[in-house]
Amino acid sequence: MRGRILGYMMREAPTSYGCDNVQKEIESCETDEALRALAQVYAAYLFRLFRKAKGRIGGSSSHSSRPSVDDTQQTIVSLLEEAPKSNFAVKQLALTRDDYRCVVTGAYDLDTYRERLRTDPTFEEPKTIQVTRAAHIFPDSLNQDFAWPDGVLGKKADYSATAWPVVERFGQVNVITESLNGPDIHRVENVLTMSLTTHELFDRLELWFEATIHAACVKVAHLSGAARYLEIILKEWEERPVLGSDGGSADMLSFLLARAVIATY
Repeated sequence: MRGRILGYMMREAPTSYGCDNVQKEIESCETDEALRALAQVYAAYLFRLFRKAKGRIGGSSSHSSRPSVDDTQQTIVSLLEEAPKSNFAVKQLALTRDDYRCVVTGAYDLDTYRERLRTDPTFEEPKTIQVTRAAHIFPDSLNQDFAWPDGVLGKKADYSATAWPVVERFGQVNVITESLNGPDIHRVENVLTMSLTTHELFDRLELWFEATIHAACVKVAHLSGAARYLEIILKEWEERPVLGSDGGSADMLSFLLARAVIATY
């Protein structure tokens, strides 16, 4: 599977910059073990970044095959800002921009529908009405929960400080220059109005929009077969948070030790 992951990453990279970086990382691997670890790095920092599920925060890997981001990691840690847990204003902005509809199904937002019925006697009832959410393309949880209650930076900050450089190397999206730092993760350009079902499909890597880093990561995950493998591991992790002594959690343990699993909500 590692060969398929890395090969499809080169093919599906959203820019030539990303393709060149993946190629350089592959060429720097001198052993099969290094290639396997590199593929696991991308699985955890790219596929897992967009595949949202309940999970626990893990540590980062010091494996020599991880992408060359160590030089920038400490800089990113110092620049990252905490984002608020929610932003009601951005949902309203996204709703207005998206004509109060799910961008995929066209279903009309339920809360807006009720308000329009109450205040606008000329309002025409839409065909489909559903609850909608503000779906983040780059997850807002990536900029949250950096520190423990005592203020000391935790493993989540370390994960985010590595994840953002990996995103930049593959997708040429910089957390600072693209204004995604701190509360800017809630900027309307990073949010889409989606119905609950559509949002769930988007979070499960079963729905994507062309010409985006999200689409590139989803395609690689499915074409390589990693999506199914990741789904199995995440399901076991959610259902069985304590590793089994019978060795049945070996794949999960290997995956988690290779890369941190980000907690999303």
